[in-house]
Order: sequence, then C-alpha cells, then structure tokens
Amino acid sequence: MSKKEEPLLKPPRLDDIDPNTAPAHSSNLKLVSRSTMIKERALEGLFLVCACVAVLAVLLIFVFTLWKAMPVLSDIGILSFFGLTWAPSEGEYGIMALLAGSVIVTAGALVIGVPLAIGCAVYLTEIANKRLSGIVSTAVDLLAGVPSVIYGFFGLVILRPLVADATGGLGFGALTAWLVLAIMIVPTITTLTMDALRSIPMGVREASYSMGATKWQTIYKVVLPAAKLGIVNAVVLGMGRAIGETMAVLMVVGNAPVVPESVSSPISTLTSQIALDMGYSSGLHRSALFGMGVVLFVISAGLVGLVRLVSRPREAKVDTEKLAEERREREDGTRATQWELAEDVAAPPAGLAADVAAQEGSRARIKRLLSSGASPKVSKSATNSAMLGVFRTAGAVTTAVLVLIILFVAVNGLPAMSLDFVFGWPEGVNAEGGIFPTIVSSLYVTALAMLVCTPIAVLAAVYLAEYAKQGRLVNFIRYASDTLSSVPSIVMGLFGFALFVEAFGFGLSMLSAALALALMMLPIVMRTTEEAIRAVPRYIRWGAYGLGATKWQVVSRVVLPSAFPRIATGIVLAIGRAVGETAVVMYTMGQAINLPVTPLDSGRPMTIHLYLLANDGINMQAAYGTALLLMLLILAFNLFARHLSRKSAKKAGGK
Repeated sequence: MSKKEEPLLKPPRLDDIDPNTAPAHSSNLKLVSRSTMIKERALEGLFLVCACVAVLAVLLIFVFTLWKAMPVLSDIGILSFFGLTWAPSEGEYGIMALLAGSVIVTAGALVIGVPLAIGCAVYLTEIANKRLSGIVSTAVDLLAGVPSVIYGFFGLVILRPLVADATGGLGFGALTAWLVLAIMIVPTITTLTMDALRSIPMGVREASYSMGATKWQTIYKVVLPAAKLGIVNAVVLGMGRAIGETMAVLMVVGNAPVVPESVSSPISTLTSQIALDMGYSSGLHRSALFGMGVVLFVISAGLVGLVRLVSRPREAKVDTEKLAEERREREDGTRATQWELAEDVAAPPAGLAADVAAQEGSRARIKRLLSSGASPKVSKSATNSAMLGVFRTAGAVTTAVLVLIILFVAVNGLPAMSLDFVFGWPEGVNAEGGIFPTIVSSLYVTALAMLVCTPIAVLAAVYLAEYAKQGRLVNFIRYASDTLSSVPSIVMGLFGFALFVEAFGFGLSMLSAALALALMMLPIVMRTTEEAIRAVPRYIRWGAYGLGATKWQVVSRVVLPSAFPRIATGIVLAIGRAVGETAVVMYTMGQAINLPVTPLDSGRPMTIHLYLLANDGINMQAAYGTALLLMLLILAFNLFARHLSRKSAKKAGGK
C-alpha cells in the first residue's frame, strides 16, 4: 500500500493539513478544503464544550452546596459538625451517626447486590439460551427504570414484615434497607455488565475454547478480565444509586439518628435525614443539611477517584494494545477488514478464531490466563459444572425477585385501574379520584429533561470517542462524568433548589426540575453513547473515509446510526432514572396538584404522589394503582426504544 493511499485508511489530523498544499490545478479545491477545515474545527470545539458541561456541573454543585453550608461550619466548627449528636432543636448538628448509617446501608447493599447482578449478567450473556436471555433481559431493563419509591413501597409492605418476624422487632432498620437497596441496584449493574460482556469479541472466546478451556475457565479467566472496566463502571453506577438513595431508604430504615446496635435496629442516613428535615428547616438547621450534601458529594467524588486509580493500569494496557493493533491493521488493512467482517456475520470456527487471536497478539495472553492458578487435583469438569450452577442460581434468584416485584405491583394495582383513575382529577385531600395531572407532570418534566440532556450527552460522547487525545483534560472530563453519575439525588435536589429555584429565580417549576434531572441523566447517556461509538468496527469508518467523507460526515452518517441500538439502552436507563426520581423533583418542582402548561408552571409528579399516598396510608389502593401505572409507563418507554433499535439495526443491515 502506497503512502498516498494511507489517508484512506486513517485520515490525517486537521492540524496536519495545510490548505495551501492543495493541488494547484483547482482553485475551488483550496476553498473547499479551507472551509471544510474551519467547519470541522468549529464542530470539534462545540463537542469539547459539550464534554466540559460535566466538569462545570460538578464544580457548580460543590461550590453552591459548600456556600450554603458555610454558616453552620463557621458557627460550630468542623469538629462539632462531625460529632455524634444530631438534635437541631438543641443546637446540636453532629452528623457522625448519620454518616455511619449511610456507610452501613451502602456497604450491605453492595455485598448482597453486586454478586447477584454480575452472576445474573454472566448467566444471561454466556450460559442461557437466546430466548430465555431475551425475556429476562427485557424484565431486567424494565426493573432498571422502576422508580425507587416503588422499591421502598415493596420493602415497606413485603420485606419489613418478613424482617420483623425473623428478628422480633418492627422490621425497620439496616437489614431491610440492605435488601431493598440490593434489589434496586441489581437491574442497573446487570444491564451495564451485560453490555460490557457482549462487547468482548466472540473470537476471544473461541480462541480460549480451542485451547481446551472449559466454559467456566473462559468466563472467569478470559471474558470477565476483558470486561473488567465495564463491570467496574457498572458497580460505580450501582454504588452511586445506593449511597444516594433517599425515598426507598426513608420508608424502611426507621429514621433514628443514632449509631445502630444491630442490623435490625432503627437507623438513619444522611439522605433520609435531609429529606425529613428540609421541608421545615431554616437558619443553621438548613445550613447543616447542605453541609450533609457536601459530605455526600465528597464521598462520591472520592470513591470515583479511587476506582479510577485502581483501573488506571488496566486502561493504560488497553490503550497500548489498541495502538499496537491499529498499527498492525494499517500495515494489512485488507486482511483485518476481512476478519472483522467474518466475525460480524457469524461466529468463526475455532481454528480461524485462534488464528485471529494470534494475529492480534492475544493468544499467548489467553494461554497464560488459562494456566494461571490451575490445580491438577481438581477435576475441570466438576469445577465447570459447579461454577455454572452458581451462575444459574444467581440468575434464577435475581429473576425470581424481579418477577415477585412485578407481580406484587400488578396484582395489587389492577383493581384500582380504570378510565376515571387514569384520566380523572384528585379529589378531597388528593387521596381520592384520578391521577391525570400527576401523569402529565411526570411526562412533561421527563421530556423537557431529555431535550436538554440528549444533545449535550451525545455530542460530548462523540468528542471523547472520536476526537479527544488522551491527556489531563480528557481524564478530568471522564472523572467529572463519573462523579456526576454518583452524585446522590438528594444532593442534586439541594443544588437544583439553590441554583435554579433561588439563584436563577425559576421557582418551583418544570424548568427547575428538568435542568436538575438533565444533569443526573447526562453521565448515563454519555457513557453508554461513548461505549457504543467505540464498539463500531473500524472498517466501517475506513470505507467512508475512502469515499472522501469528512470526519463529521463519518460520525453523523455512519458511526452514530450504527451505534444507535446501544445508545438507546442508555437513553432508556436515563429515562427510567428521570421518571423514578423523587428527591430531586420534590425540591425543584413542588408538590401542588397542577396541570402544567409552560415550563415555569409547577406540578406534582407520580413518584411524589405515590410516596405521599403510601406514607400517609390513607388510600393504599390508589397507591398500588399509581405504582402499576408508573411501571406500565416505563415498560412503554422500554418497548419503544427496543422497536427503534430493531428498526435501526435492520436499516444498517440493508433489510
């Protein structure tokens, strides 16, 4: 391949192009080249600005919450602020017992939920047949978007009595919170882990099998290590949801601001205490609540930094291997393209897969992984059967719990469903009648948030995946995005109240709530979009470049349409989080029953309506009906996204 043909495989960077060196026989070509360069650079700058939105959001959250917390910190001092006694009526603002409660609840949820989620993801991706995997995956996607208040409702009605019978207490405490939060984070971690596992090329598995590895050895020593970064990201998202959960925890922990004596003792967390006190607090009391928000933010940012520090060696190794692979592919682009095409059409034979793995320099690494920790005393067949049984059990347990929640909501909610309930207006003290205004409020604020979030998130992901070079700026953008995804919803509510409601003067409105929700959804769509773009095979880009397309033309007309099915998954997760949010909209939208027309109108979303009904216990049938309707809305979003994904996939395949 000559040097003149090389740009067809990998186009030169804009900085390396000089329009003055364009062929002299065409003055128009000079002009087109210069205008194209200006357009491409302007687009790259726009993408960079979108990527920096996450950085700006993180800085603003920290600055505004710290500013609101300064009165109590300057009045009582940091040491007293971290004292053991929380008694605002007596001037005591110590948060240590609440901090301990948050740590206990989050750690317990991760211990229970992470193994189940990863085991379920492995089972559905690597073991289960296609039909079963599709059915269960749909259920998992549905449960990933179920509002947290429904999980709290389930914990209050079902789990709390069971824990009470087992422990002899009232059932309020850390143990019930562990179970509720573990169930909550399982769908999110499972969905993202499945995406990470599916991104591993089939050739890697076939190469492992060709060396005599069992399915368990291939999963444990080849597939899981290769998907490590994606799994870590999934766990970080799950951890962020657990540590920042407010409403579900508020409904089951007992809300006692003391260090618990046992797992069955009532407990309180930073998030639940903020939700309890924010409505009536003022002065130093309210400042102390913002101080809790600062602590929660710092914890989230610190955990994200720790995870990135641990993952850095792996990321560096992946980058090195990617550069080496690209260099080899440039030397023999045709053969690499043929291999990737063969892999895309069908799973290659074991022998061919082994040859591909050897060409990519991975055969020796797979062999070392398979030989590490080998024990001749243990039967490979027995180990394989036992471990596959463990994964099947994890999948069965997770599926059973998810089915139980669906049945719980459906069986109890169906009697309440009617046209009057769906399209009617609340009556009396808003506990009777229909819930139509709450449905409109939920859909209104979610749509507005998506309109704000999606363009920014997609363009930011395009910059990170297609334009950015590794460096401090890119690393900081990724860190800010991960931090933003882990910011507790209660902290985002405090920030939205301080900035959008008070500072910007939007008041309790759809706009204030939508802006706060958009910031929460931004990192989810960013991460899944970036992973989707990176998963698009390189030969597709090369074909477009070979036809003379510019970088933006390749991205907009080739890469993004090809990546849309996976982008849709992230959008569904983001919609689910927006629809299911309670704490954020409680502080930014309000609770008044109102049919919103303009973005500056207030309203009550379905999540807050469900929480008030369940918490007051006035009309449990209406609470069940509201919960069922919420789940049906999420299912509709999910099915619509899957329809778009299939349509896009058929179009990309020319069918």
